[in-house]
Amino acid sequence: MRQRTISDHFWRDPDISGLSQEDKATLLYFLTSPSSNIIGCYQVVWMIAAAEMGWTKDQLLVVVERLKAKSLIEFNDDGWVWVKLWWKHNSSSGAFNPSSKLSSHVKKQCAAIPREWLVDFGKSLEAFGINTHAMGYPYPTDAPLMPHQRGIISPSGTPSDAPSVNSETRQPQGLDTPSMPHPCPIEGAFDAPPHGGGGNGSCISNTTTTSSSSLNPVVVNDLIFSNQTPQAERDSIQAVLVSSGVNETFWQALVDELAGARMHRTINNPVGFLRGMAERALAGTFIPERGLIVTQQRRASEAQAQHDAEQIAAFKLSVPSGAEALSKLPPHLRGPVERITAGVAK
Repeated sequence: MRQRTISDHFWRDPDISGLSQEDKATLLYFLTSPSSNIIGCYQVVWMIAAAEMGWTKDQLLVVVERLKAKSLIEFNDDGWVWVKLWWKHNSSSGAFNPSSKLSSHVKKQCAAIPREWLVDFGKSLEAFGINTHAMGYPYPTDAPLMPHQRGIISPSGTPSDAPSVNSETRQPQGLDTPSMPHPCPIEGAFDAPPHGGGGNGSCISNTTTTSSSSLNPVVVNDLIFSNQTPQAERDSIQAVLVSSGVNETFWQALVDELAGARMHRTINNPVGFLRGMAERALAGTFIPERGLIVTQQRRASEAQAQHDAEQIAAFKLSVPSGAEALSKLPPHLRGPVERITAGVAK
């Protein structure tokens, strides 16, 4: 069991001292939650969190809304919580030290942050003097240039020369794309498809898959998405798959399962849904269900297209060439046809 340290300044913090007892208790809960991670941005199951507080889910969400209004936390419907005063009670220099054993976990946890929070969360790290560029922070490709892309600020506050920036993607070059987090039993819980036991040992990649040395979106050319899937969503899903540890031969099955699930209900967080499936694939508990019909339909379409192509090729081979066809004409027709053909050629 982990131990969390809370500064006694908590009770005299101007942002906290005027809060109600319920608000203070909830902040303390999120600072010490069993679901918490290294960076203070993590996913909870609202009903479980409420039960641990001794409340109902609705009671907890009322308090959470108040804390959000005071900019003390951020949250979304999928259970993600960002504790904005996290670094007042946890060591940012220790967590983001490249030589620290925690650095790889920090990088993975940052990569799992909801896309809509990535820029603001990165800014909050910069405010604490964290060199987010050096750590490979996963800014989205459509984000504006950040301070570290104009001139890196080191943890000591000393500016240094900024690395080159890709003019098309506006992303720093020469960094490895960060990988996604370790399997977590609560990630994807709100959009988790039905599953049961099953041996998926072949889903696990025997090697660590990395992208090319840049922060550009990962492109997996042979993955097939539905036509309605936005490009930004495809990029995020591909990045999750590349860094998930799941064998790439199983990626299409996960994409198909997402497409099949969407035929039956609305998926509010498709990337989180797929991440949850990837984690279950690694754990050996994922069994394709909704995606089977998607896979079958695609294979049937591919087989039909292949059959049509073979039929066309066979037909072309069966059609005689012009000279061969001309030689088969009766003599009384061959001459006129040859004169007509010669005139057309001229």
